[in-house]
Amino acid sequence: MSFTYDLDTALGQVRFLVPDNDANAYDLQDAEIEYMLDQVGNNVKAAAVSACKWLARKYSKKATFSADGLSIQHSQRAAEFAARAKELEVELLGGISSVAIERQDGYSEVAATSEYQR
Repeated sequence: MSFTYDLDTALGQVRFLVPDNDANAYDLQDAEIEYMLDQVGNNVKAAAVSACKWLARKYSKKATFSADGLSIQHSQRAAEFAARAKELEVELLGGISSVAIERQDGYSEVAATSEYQR
């Protein structure tokens, strides 16, 4: 398993954003990050979003358990990676989101299709 962390490289920047920058406890191999970078045209934030989503799926499949005073919370890690993916997606899209619009002009779909005449 390979791990490199250099902020002058796209790979290191993805590790920083995820975050997955602890050489003693990392989740992604260099080859996996490079693959994600290739899939999104070397866009660092988009690759970080992909990495976080992938890690959320990975940890959501693992069991959460406690035994002999040791507690392993894989579901919590999955939720943290999913939340980080959403944060990065907002940054990637420039904070753009959609909002439901409600008409304020008095028009009513129900009234327009009513059996009563105007």
